Amino acid sequence: LGGLFTEDLGVAEVIYTEVALRLHIPKAKVLKCIEATMKVFVWALSKQKNFDFVFKNLGILVCRKGRVIMRFFEDLLRDVDKTGKLANSFLQV
Repeated sequence: LGGLFTEDLGVAEVIYTEVALRLHIPKAKVLKCIEATMKVFVWALSKQKNFDFVFKNLGILVCRKGRVIMRFFEDLLRDVDKTGKLANSFLQV
């Protein structure tokens, strides 16, 4: 479970230990949640199921006919990049 694959960005590593620290949740519990979520994703994508997965305060993972698109919330993009360049480029797409 090293990370999540994206065609354009390669692998985005999930640092579950940092998530555990920030949320005050045991690392093992965070890892189990990530693994369970990935199993659901793999099953749904292999069956070409359509689904939306909402990541609170992050965005929505939209899956249609085996195609996956992440739609980030504008507030998050603006918070992450104070220059506004990242948010503007994502919002134009």
